[in-house]
Amino acid sequence: MWTNWRIRLRRILAGVVLILVVAACGGDSLTLSEYNERGSALVTVMEERLHALDVEWDTREPTVERARNYWDRRIEIRIETLEGLEGLEPPDELADLLGKGLDLFSQLTTAEKALGARLSSFETVTEPEQWWTTPEGKAVQAIDEEINTFCRVIQARYDATIERIVLSDVPWIPSDMKEIVQIDIGCQQ
Repeated sequence: MWTNWRIRLRRILAGVVLILVVAACGGDSLTLSEYNERGSALVTVMEERLHALDVEWDTREPTVERARNYWDRRIEIRIETLEGLEGLEPPDELADLLGKGLDLFSQLTTAEKALGARLSSFETVTEPEQWWTTPEGKAVQAIDEEINTFCRVIQARYDATIERIVLSDVPWIPSDMKEIVQIDIGCQQ
């Protein structure tokens, strides 16, 4: 179950980060596609680091100290990713969603901090499946569901860019209004 939950959470987080990356794209400096590339890079780094952390956890004997270290490092990864996303400038067309996306990612980080603090206070280390049954774990799962709903909204915005294909040959329409982004950000259905 821990592996399935980690995979699901990683996919959702990847989608959220892509959402935030795309949402932060644009302005005068970045196009939607350029921002998507930068956001994808941030997401990839985050996913790789979280995966390595999970593998390390799975390959060693669980201890209270290891649980504390795991959650400290996990939160550090989340904070660094959030800061990277906050540094991206949103395109006008998605600026309204950027605030919501960053807020959700921040809420997830805060909820995981609370879960990490709760688990670090345990006298004995439990299995990860039990972590998610705590009130803090359930709070993380609730935010995760909200993020997934938000992910589907962003995916619909991406999908709407495909309709712009009819404008691709119209020379007087600005290029940012003709930009098409085809991507599947991996939202859970």
